[in-house]
Amino acid sequence: MKKRFWTGLNKESNVFGFGCWQIAGNHSQNGIPNGWGNVDKNQAIDLLCHAMENGINFYDTAQGYNFGQSERLLGEAIKQAKKEVIVCTKVALTEKEISQKKIGENFKTRVSQSLENLNTSYIDIILIHNPPDDLNWKEFNYDILKELIEAKIIGTYGVSSKGLKGAINAIENNVGTTLEWIFNIFERRPIKDLFPIIYAKKLNFIARSPLSRGLINPLYINSNPIFDSNDFRSTLQEEWISWVITSLRTYNNNGISEADLIKNALLFCSYFNEVNATIVGIKTIKQLEHYLEISKSVESLFDMGKLLNTPDFYPKWA
Repeated sequence: MKKRFWTGLNKESNVFGFGCWQIAGNHSQNGIPNGWGNVDKNQAIDLLCHAMENGINFYDTAQGYNFGQSERLLGEAIKQAKKEVIVCTKVALTEKEISQKKIGENFKTRVSQSLENLNTSYIDIILIHNPPDDLNWKEFNYDILKELIEAKIIGTYGVSSKGLKGAINAIENNVGTTLEWIFNIFERRPIKDLFPIIYAKKLNFIARSPLSRGLINPLYINSNPIFDSNDFRSTLQEEWISWVITSLRTYNNNGISEADLIKNALLFCSYFNEVNATIVGIKTIKQLEHYLEISKSVESLFDMGKLLNTPDFYPKWA
């Protein structure tokens, strides 16, 4: 398994990580689904334990994933598996904190809630979850995060950004050590827009959505995706979904077999040394076994030529 070193933690982890949004179960915000469908609690814990027992030692979650349920499941799995893992969770700013340009004392209470959910006294990485892309970090006071490091409550911190502009804004203004943003075979802008800065500043990068919301999937070579109403993907723009599926089929026509689509998409992410962890959402043991097989692959090269005639980003997200 490929290992990556984490600035600010003095730890290493497998570059193939586990994204815990998908196991959070059904939930909604303002009547709109915000999960990936129903998941049995015990099965989710077993899945996490199995991943830990087989070398997956980086886990990404968030307080907002079913109101802490994702964190609670992860905490229980860590307790049962008794494995040392790196945990990254995300906490959102309040509207008041954004308007006052300062993280308030209540942020510590929210972090304490994550600690309780995870059944721990220490969290490796805290990310500010989806702050406004245009937040003026030069004027924004986030000293509380530094206090949490000094108190040994967290190891390091950073930002999980909404858009590319927000990602650039965060790392150009040195907001912590860690950035999380989208990176996959059809969202390749980080290579030129983020990685040079990340490399120069020795920052950590977490690649989210490496399978483009699960659409990079051999199932969709010959059929179109249909999502249940309790799956948040049912709310995604049909035009964007169609664009991803068209890109996927072009990639397949370039000589990547259906059987190798997911493997190649994940090897693409791990090919870049700037990527500390690729977080893949997993809901079933079948998916996990396939992922573990990929994570143990000795292949280290990726054929960029197979991306010929595929887009490097969705033009309407420019």
